[in-house]
Amino acid sequence: MFRDYFDAFPLERAQGLWRFVRRRGYRAAGRIAEVTESFWHSGGYFPVLLGILILALAADRQVVGAAVLIGTATWFLAACPDFMAAVCPITLAILLVGPEYEDLTVFLPCVPLLCAFIAALILHFSIWPVRFRLGTSWSGLALVSIATVMSGCDVLSLSSRTTPLTVYYTLGLGLGMLVLYAMFRSQLFEEKEYDVQVRFAQIWLVVGLGMSAVVADLCIRHWNEFAALAGAVPEFKCRNFCATVLLTTLPAAFYLTRWNRWYAVPGVLIAGAMLFTGSRSALVFGVVLLALGCIYMVRFQVISRSSMAVLLMMAGAFLLCFGLENVKVLYQDRLIGGHLISGSEKRWALLAQAVVDFLDHPAFGVGLGNTANNPLFTGVPGSMFFYHNMPAQIAGSMGVLGVAAYGRLINDRVALLWQGRRDPFVAMLAMSYLGMQMVSMTNPGEFCPFPNAAMMVMLFAMVEDAVGDVAISVEQMMPGRNVRYPVRTAANK
Repeated sequence: MFRDYFDAFPLERAQGLWRFVRRRGYRAAGRIAEVTESFWHSGGYFPVLLGILILALAADRQVVGAAVLIGTATWFLAACPDFMAAVCPITLAILLVGPEYEDLTVFLPCVPLLCAFIAALILHFSIWPVRFRLGTSWSGLALVSIATVMSGCDVLSLSSRTTPLTVYYTLGLGLGMLVLYAMFRSQLFEEKEYDVQVRFAQIWLVVGLGMSAVVADLCIRHWNEFAALAGAVPEFKCRNFCATVLLTTLPAAFYLTRWNRWYAVPGVLIAGAMLFTGSRSALVFGVVLLALGCIYMVRFQVISRSSMAVLLMMAGAFLLCFGLENVKVLYQDRLIGGHLISGSEKRWALLAQAVVDFLDHPAFGVGLGNTANNPLFTGVPGSMFFYHNMPAQIAGSMGVLGVAAYGRLINDRVALLWQGRRDPFVAMLAMSYLGMQMVSMTNPGEFCPFPNAAMMVMLFAMVEDAVGDVAISVEQMMPGRNVRYPVRTAANK
């Protein structure tokens, strides 16, 4: 460094050593950013991230692998101007630690990395500032933020409302989603060197493949239990989380087959992984999404009607001859009296409790993080009480205020999807949202902040961008400012 200083131009030396180092440092930082962005745009980005996840699974070092992925996401935030580059590694990190989750202590090794991640996030928007913009979704998310904070305000004590668990769900489902939406939506206005819709679908697909690898690892590690259960899938604690991610990401394969038919292979892998989760939701709702996927590919001319008819007949014949019995074997341990859902299951008691809680506390519900109903359902330590049904969760936990807030949010989301129903990309996202909504009827679903609710927030930011929804800058929304709705053009996208 000192040799370079004395070899520099006289004017540079005259400005002093510190200014020289700082200027050269900026050049080095710029070069690092160029290399990082080049890797994000390269064909090696997704294979490397998947390779880290698979290697961590093979070595049975899931938390270490998650730490590496969080570190990678931190690197992208600090050194890449594109915010979307950090989405895939941070989501894959959550997938890795999900099956290992027993209590909050699992995440202790990742706390320093989380602090570094937050610092990198602040640095990112300091180096590459954007004008924060809000579209249609912001009002519903703002109302949900209010509903989560007010939930149970007449029931829970201050000490209960400030526990880490309650704060996580209260802020995670509300304000955290609003902040994520503002960051992600605003970044979509920045000029990209790639097709944003294709890239987003690829991220979705890689997340689905990552979860498929997690399911495969679970099956391998519990191989002896398969034999003990005469071939039935063991009762994995994380089966519903796995099913939720797989159902949400499967439609990306249908969309990407419009560019390359080989994308059908990851779709088959994701569909196969759903079978081996042992989740009844994955079995039933997966069939629904596969049927819609067939309609999608015919509707958008990925495959002709005659070819699809032949494929369906072949698949039906195979299923009748070889598949149905195997499916019954896989799920025999989950069937009660030969039925997928029994009248004696606890979920009926959960629904009844939601009605009682709503009637007893109609305004704000019993509150997120309320532990009074824990005898009915005991999840893993560190998770809140779930009614296992989205309408019941909203009404029981947040009362009328929550119903109004989520009603506005869902209404705005459905309106956006209907507006873009003829767009192949929006139709794909509609199937993903349907997958999340269906699984939320029988499981926690969208009430898990990360990654489930976060995935939906990013999904609808993409829908807004696809349908040309006008996003207004935050400055224009301030009181006393004149709000002008700009015309959406390629230049201001």
